[in-house]
Amino acid sequence: MGSETPLKLPIIDFSNLGQNPGAAEWDLVKLQVRKALEEYGCFEALFDKIPAESRKAIFGAVEELFDLPLQTKMRNASKKPYHGYVGQYPQVPLFESMGIDDANIAEEVESLTTILWPQGNQSFRFTPFSALFLTFPLCTTTRFQKKKKKCLIALVV
Repeated sequence: MGSETPLKLPIIDFSNLGQNPGAAEWDLVKLQVRKALEEYGCFEALFDKIPAESRKAIFGAVEELFDLPLQTKMRNASKKPYHGYVGQYPQVPLFESMGIDDANIAEEVESLTTILWPQGNQSFRFTPFSALFLTFPLCTTTRFQKKKKKCLIALVV
């Protein structure tokens, strides 16, 4: 029993993807993602285009978002399934997700910021999203998930 090998997640490098989603390097990464999700359900993503300081600010803003009271988080509502705030399921009690539609549009982020922080929150409004959308110009939805106090940022194009 003591000889079990610890699970090692696949590591997928997104650093060298160009702006052409039809290119061969994109196809290779898509295959790696699919295989990792089928076999492990997740993977570790490498992406060196976002500076460490920006990553720290992004994760700080996401923690601040999930630290809001439940009633406040529930103000981020959406008519689309699994958009807005998702959580509080008895089957997965530690799972929360917060989707922000059109997060690449400053006015949409500002609107959500006003809904969640009526008194204002400049650091949330600007810090995380400027870095994300300078790097990922194709993104239209940002989904944050919190599982067991770990944050995952998934950018949906």
